[in-house]
Amino acid sequence: MYKRQPDGAAPDSASLARLAGIAEGWWDLSGAWHPTPEDTRRALLRALGLPAEHAAESLARLAEEAARPLPFAQILPALGGGQLRLGPALTGQRVELVLADAAGNTRPLAFPAEAGVAEPLVLPDGRVVASRRVPLPPLPAGRYTLSAGDTLCRLTVAPAFCHRPPGLRAANPRAWGIAAQLYSLRRPDDAGVGDFTTLAQLVRGAAGLGAATIGLNPLHALFPADRERASPYQPSDRRFLDPIYIDVAAAPLPVEAPALRAALAREAPVLAVLGRRPQVAWREVWAAKSRVLEAAFAAFRLPPDFAAFVREGGPALRDFARFQAIAEARGEADWRRWPAELRTPASPAVAVAAPEKRVLFHQFLQYLADRQLAAAAPGLSVGLYRDLAVGAAPDGAEAWAAGDALLAGVSVGAPPDPLGPEGQVWGLPPPDPRAMLRRGFADQAALLAANMRHAGALRIDHAMGLARLFVVPDGARGAEGTYLAMPFAGQLAQVTLESTRARCLVVGEDLGTVPDGFRETLARAEVLSYQVLRFAQEDSGQGSGLRPPARWPALAAACAATHDVATLRGWWEEADIDERAALGLLDAAGAEAERAARARERDALLARLRAEGIDPTDLLVAVHTLLARTPCELVLVQADDLAGELHAVNLPGTDRERPNWRRRLAPPLPGLLQTPEAHAVFDALRRREGSAR
Repeated sequence: MYKRQPDGAAPDSASLARLAGIAEGWWDLSGAWHPTPEDTRRALLRALGLPAEHAAESLARLAEEAARPLPFAQILPALGGGQLRLGPALTGQRVELVLADAAGNTRPLAFPAEAGVAEPLVLPDGRVVASRRVPLPPLPAGRYTLSAGDTLCRLTVAPAFCHRPPGLRAANPRAWGIAAQLYSLRRPDDAGVGDFTTLAQLVRGAAGLGAATIGLNPLHALFPADRERASPYQPSDRRFLDPIYIDVAAAPLPVEAPALRAALAREAPVLAVLGRRPQVAWREVWAAKSRVLEAAFAAFRLPPDFAAFVREGGPALRDFARFQAIAEARGEADWRRWPAELRTPASPAVAVAAPEKRVLFHQFLQYLADRQLAAAAPGLSVGLYRDLAVGAAPDGAEAWAAGDALLAGVSVGAPPDPLGPEGQVWGLPPPDPRAMLRRGFADQAALLAANMRHAGALRIDHAMGLARLFVVPDGARGAEGTYLAMPFAGQLAQVTLESTRARCLVVGEDLGTVPDGFRETLARAEVLSYQVLRFAQEDSGQGSGLRPPARWPALAAACAATHDVATLRGWWEEADIDERAALGLLDAAGAEAERAARARERDALLARLRAEGIDPTDLLVAVHTLLARTPCELVLVQADDLAGELHAVNLPGTDRERPNWRRRLAPPLPGLLQTPEAHAVFDALRRREGSAR
C-alpha cells in the first residue's frame, strides 16, 4: 500500500513503484536477494506513464483510475454471477446500467440507491471514498460490456477450466507426439524449407504410428525484408502466419495457370539447390518463393472464399497487410523511422500510403498460408500443438498496431539462471498492464484466438508472463531488471475462455523462476505444466537426483529437451559445453566445472534408468521409455533427437555466431520416422497405458 507522506509531500519513487506493480527486488536461485536499482525503478515508472519526477501527478492518475464509476474490466465465472464495484460517483443513488453481449443485444440492469454492500475504497493516494458492490446476474461464457452513460466496463465471463480433449480425461489418459521445428524438416523436392505440405506429410506418418499431436515452433510472421532475422520467438507479428511456409506448388494455388507454371519452371533449379543445403537460406528461399507467389497473384482471380476470409480477418488483417505494403514501398520495415503520420494504423495517411493492390496481395498470402495449415491439421486425435511466443519485436507489425498498449524503453528478459548466468534481455516490449485493463484484455484474447486456430493444443511460451514479467530498461544488463506485475486473473480468464471456444488444450511453459502458487493456479485451470527431463530434479534427503517417473505431475507435457537446450546426443557427448567454450561463452574453469557437473548428471540418469529396470544402452530409447512411464498426459519426442542431431536449435545469448534457427535435419520424411531407433521410441510411447491414438 501507498506509504503516506507528510501533508503536501509527493510520494517517493519506491512507494509509487509499489502501487504500479514494480517489485522491490527479486530472489535468485541461490536464495540471494537483489533489490531493484533506483534507475530501474524510475525507468519502469516512465515507461508506465507514471514518472517519479512528477510523482504527485502520477499518483493522482492512479487514484482517478481506481475511483472510476465502473472498473475498466471485470472477470466473472461462467453462469456463476458475481459482484461489480461501483465507484463513489455511483454510490448513494439509483443506478441504471446497460449490459450488452458481443452480438449487440442489450438488457438494462437497475440498482436502487440502497442496493448492494457498501464498503470504503482506499485510493492509491491514501484517501478513503465510498463505494459499493452490487450483484450481477449469472451469464454464459463470453464477453460483454457494461455501460453507465459514457463509462464502460468490459466483462469477461470465463469458464474455470481450459479445454482438454476427451481422450485426456479418461481414467488413464496417455498421449504422445513429435515436436519439430517446421523449417528444419525435409521432404523430396521441397523448396529449401519445411512447409505446410511437409507438415501434412509428417502428420499423416506420425498419426499412422499412433501419435496424437505434432508440436511446432511458432509460425508467426517474421520480417520479409530482413530474412536473416530468423528467430520465431522475436517475430514481427504473432497474430499472423509467415508465408514462407506456403508450398508454392500445392493447392489451393492454381497450378494450371500458364504464368504460374512458367514461374515455377524458372525457379525450379534455384529451389532444387536450396533444397539440398544443410541450412535454411532464409533470404534466398523467400526471394524465389515470393517470385512464384507474385506470379500466382497476378495470374488468376481471387478464390470464392477469399472475401469471406478477409471479412473474418477484419481490421487486424487489413492493418497487418497495410503495414507490409508500406514497409516494402518505403524500403524500411522499422515503423519507428517512418513519418509521424504513418506510425499508427488509425491515421488516414496509412490508407493512402498502402497501395490497395499490395494490401490485397498480403491478405492473399495470409489466405494461402491459413488454408494450407488447415489442410495439414486433420488426422491427429489431439491435433496440431502450436507455440505462442512471449512477445513481438518492437519494430514489427504487431508493435505498430498495439501503439501505447506496449511499454517503450524497456524489454522483457529473465533474471540470471543456469541458462543465462548474466540474465537475459530478449528485445521484446512488454505489454502495459494498465492498458490491458483499459482495453478489457481484447488484445490478449485476439492473440490467443489467432494462435489456437487450426490447433488442438497451444503452448504458451514463458507462461509466467501471465502473472509477472521480468523487465529490463534499455541499455541495462539483464541482472539489473526487476519484475512487473501483470493482471493474472484477467489474463488467465482469456486463456480459459479462448481454450474452450477453440476446443484447444493449453500447455504453460513454466521453466525458470516461478512465482509462489503459480503452478497450482494453472493446475486448477487445467493448464498443463511443461516438464523437461534435465530439469526434473528433486532432493530426496540423500542428495539431489532425477525425479522418479511416478512422481512426475500428471497434468503435464513431458519431453527430454527443448529448442534452447542440448539435444540428447549433444548433452551426453558434451557438445553444448564444447560449443559455448569455442564461442567464448565459457572460460576454461567454467567449462571444466560444467563437465564435472555433466558427469554427475549422466551418472544420475543412468542410476535412474537402472532403478527403473530400463536398459541404458540406447540413450534415446531408454530416455523415452522413462518418460513413457510418467503419468504425464502428454509426452513429446523431439524430431532433432530422432535425427540424432548433435547441436541445439538455438543457443541463448547468441545470434549469428552460430546457425540459430537455420539447421535442417539430414534425414528427410518419411525416413525420419522409419529408422529402427525411431520405431523403438514409438513402441515405448505406444506402450503407455491407455495410449491415445
